[in-house]
Amino acid sequence: MRDSLGLFIIIKLDKISIIMEQIDLSVIVNIVEILGILAVSLGVWLGIKQLRLQRSQRRDLAIIECARFFENKEFTEAYGLITELNSGISIEKMNALDPKYKDAVLRTGMKFETIGLLVYKDVVPIDAMHDLVGDSAIQIWKILENYIIESRIERSHSTLFEWYQWLVDRLREQAETKAVPAYVTYKDWKNPN
Repeated sequence: MRDSLGLFIIIKLDKISIIMEQIDLSVIVNIVEILGILAVSLGVWLGIKQLRLQRSQRRDLAIIECARFFENKEFTEAYGLITELNSGISIEKMNALDPKYKDAVLRTGMKFETIGLLVYKDVVPIDAMHDLVGDSAIQIWKILENYIIESRIERSHSTLFEWYQWLVDRLREQAETKAVPAYVTYKDWKNPN
């Protein structure tokens, strides 16, 4: 058995050496170059695929963190306080209220300010934020818009909640294209697992 395996290997090596004698050195160089190009191309393709996967995972984590933003007790309490107010509250009326309302404005405004910047920097997709907090962000802005604009003027601070305002403008644009609520749009949804 061992002798027949050795004879087989010798025959194969003889055939390879005969083939190698017939191939010109330039052909071998060309084959090696083609294999090198294929290896580099495969490496680039795998690298791009890995970057896309990493970006997708980063976005998913950012969305989860944003959801946590809005689940914490401080935010929900602040949100509840602000929704007690009438739309378009003025700076004068806000100043007459308990200081906890101004604190609530600061807490919610800063959350939405952060989300606006994250959307702008393309860390978090706008459609995910629309689905997560779109209507809430717009509703709070309706209540606070006059107060914020008057505060900007009074304090000479034109950038006060600038990213929150930017976010609301983008969410309103999204709302125009997504007029149907999720419970209607996805009523026939089935878990794919």
